[in-house]
Amino acid sequence: MSPNTTANHPLLSAAFEQRTDHQTSTVVRDGNSVRLMPSGSESYASRWELIDGARRCIDLVSFSVMRDETSFRMRDALLGKLRQGVAVRFIVDDAVLHTSFSGGIMKDLTKAGAEVVQYHKIFRDFMPDFRRPRRVHQLVTNIKYKLKRRFHEKFMVVDGSSAILGGINWGDKYAFGGVKPKAWRDTDCSLTGPVVADVQRQFIKSFFFYRALDAEYAARKQPGFDRDAFFAAARAEEDAFIEANREVYFPPLPPTGTDRIRYLPHKPYDESRLPITEAYLMMFREAQQYIYWGCHGVRTPRIVAETLVEAVNRGVDVRLITNSRKSSQTLMARGLLGSMYKECATYFRWLVERGVKIYEWQKPGAFHSKNLVIDGVVGSVGSYNIAEGSTFHHTESNVVVYGGNFPEAVRAQFEVDLQDCREIPLAETKIPSPKKNPFCQPLHQRYLLLDRALLTDSIRTELDNTHFPSN
Repeated sequence: MSPNTTANHPLLSAAFEQRTDHQTSTVVRDGNSVRLMPSGSESYASRWELIDGARRCIDLVSFSVMRDETSFRMRDALLGKLRQGVAVRFIVDDAVLHTSFSGGIMKDLTKAGAEVVQYHKIFRDFMPDFRRPRRVHQLVTNIKYKLKRRFHEKFMVVDGSSAILGGINWGDKYAFGGVKPKAWRDTDCSLTGPVVADVQRQFIKSFFFYRALDAEYAARKQPGFDRDAFFAAARAEEDAFIEANREVYFPPLPPTGTDRIRYLPHKPYDESRLPITEAYLMMFREAQQYIYWGCHGVRTPRIVAETLVEAVNRGVDVRLITNSRKSSQTLMARGLLGSMYKECATYFRWLVERGVKIYEWQKPGAFHSKNLVIDGVVGSVGSYNIAEGSTFHHTESNVVVYGGNFPEAVRAQFEVDLQDCREIPLAETKIPSPKKNPFCQPLHQRYLLLDRALLTDSIRTELDNTHFPSN
């Protein structure tokens, strides 16, 4: 794409930026510097350096913390900073602490003075009310809700001035990426400049809200409990904290480069909104040449799949990278005993026969990177997957970079990754049974959270003819 064509690309237009501002309630920040880190070893070198240099505060979020050498090193480094008087706060998904047996690491940090919030505790409100009918149905509903509402973000902010954000959790299999063959291929990016304040502000907002959710569990049992007043008080406490600690958490952030970056927090249950999903759908509709996108398991919801196929029909080259049957075995519990790959494979036939190209990772370790690049003019890195969970259920954090060198760096990394992949031909895809075909299932109620203007014609028609029970 020539420089002149790039300058005139609709994804870089002021009109598209304004529409995205309105749709997502976010803004693009000028004057930043962003660096792509396409391996765990590169990201962790920056993580250790930032933690070592922290002087005031370290805020971290992670989906998982493995009980291994890397996470113990993280714990010890943070304990050292706590002894120096550095404030440490951590948001982590509660369910994964149980499956990774790493709750002791969080307890060690808490005992030393860190503030730790475990998101949406898996065993809280798990059992149904046995005094009411349909107890089994309610138990099944509770299990689904508990598993779907998860905290999937991965980032850290140090002294309010530097951030690392992407798809990399805490653990050996991430940290040794690019060093050990069986470690995972994953991506983070480092950020400096005004956009860091947006990431910092979202951390504080999330931290106070999740802490209030924990307190609400006990408070709601008290007579006369007013939930709206309770959370209004939590928001007031958050505002007071920001005002009292502005110098610590929001220092002046002069320009550090020329990158234009939008930070997109995605809080489907916390806020009943889907900003990353809607931002991506908007970008897909403006793609002219190619869409390259990857994650550990391609499970495209219908709205995403149909929007990508619309792009293919316009002549756009759509390529998705995912894991092979073999590499998926290195995912959690051997790919949940093979079920992850089997589920992904039910999507392949529909996509490939409509022109979407799917590439399977061939290296020993898993492909876990969540990179997106469109036409070399927009690049995105974060925690958002090509899956129902990210689209409608999980909290996520992504950055979108408009213009400059970053999108081309993401594109160049895709070219490297594609050399370690194999394209799946149509002949190797299987026709799933109607029961297992995800594109034959009825739409669920969370589709109503999407802006109607972003729906495809078939989905809009189906929603218009579907009656959903009231809550």
